[in-house]
Amino acid sequence: MLGWQFIKSRATDYVFLYSGGKLAHEGPGLSGALFAPFATVAVVPTDARDDVFAIEGVSADFQTITIQGLISHRINDPAAAIRRQDFSVNMNSMLHRGEPMKQVSERLKAIAQTAAREMLAQATLDGALTKSNDLSAAIMTAIRADDGVSAAGVSVDRVLVLSIRPAPEIRKALEADIREQLLREADSAVFERRRAAANDEHVLKMRNEENAVALARVALANAMVLEGEKLKLAEARTATLKAEAEASSESERLRLQPWVDLAPATIAAIGLKDWASVNSSLTSLTLSGDALERIAQSFEVK
Repeated sequence: MLGWQFIKSRATDYVFLYSGGKLAHEGPGLSGALFAPFATVAVVPTDARDDVFAIEGVSADFQTITIQGLISHRINDPAAAIRRQDFSVNMNSMLHRGEPMKQVSERLKAIAQTAAREMLAQATLDGALTKSNDLSAAIMTAIRADDGVSAAGVSVDRVLVLSIRPAPEIRKALEADIREQLLREADSAVFERRRAAANDEHVLKMRNEENAVALARVALANAMVLEGEKLKLAEARTATLKAEAEASSESERLRLQPWVDLAPATIAAIGLKDWASVNSSLTSLTLSGDALERIAQSFEVK
């Protein structure tokens, strides 16, 4: 109304109010009424921004590589920023007349692209695919070393390399190679497991055979000891029987020794007497010629 305009900014916006070409007020989140015909408003956003970037480069072995990453940045010096970029806004919509933050983002992406391409040119494809941390550090170093970034009041909090990819056909070839390598490793692992199982089985068989041999040796030793004991027992029995036979023979000899000194006729007479005593019913005795001859011979005087 009558040239007055009410403005309202966000808490993360640093606002510069100019009146008649001179800085009248500045500060974060300023709001209020101002006389529009003689006023200019510059709004510098100080919130953190995350910009995604994609870079194509060529490795030392002439392979195309695509890098995708993220740059987190913010404006930490609004006064320096408005000296390098146009942050003036339309007071009706409070939108920037230009695209200052886009220019800041493009500048950071350009520095990141240069640093990443320089590093990729010094590495082969295989080496570059594993250098995400090194690429992040190189881009961060290049941005912090750039005088234009610091002069524009821009601060970079972090740089992340999210992916490093070769060309599609090279990627397919690498995937096939890796797949083949994984299959070979899987086959090798299966073979190793089978070899280990066969070796364990062989060791188990050898151990069982050794146990069987040891048991056989123990059984043989026990059998030999038993046979030795049986032999000793047999020898003892033989010695006992021999001693008993010798004792019986000696006893018999001693019993018959008195008969050795008797004459045959006396022995015959004693025998007839004993026979007659035993056989009390005897009424007659018949002697053969041979018997009579022997009896007669026994009575012959020598």
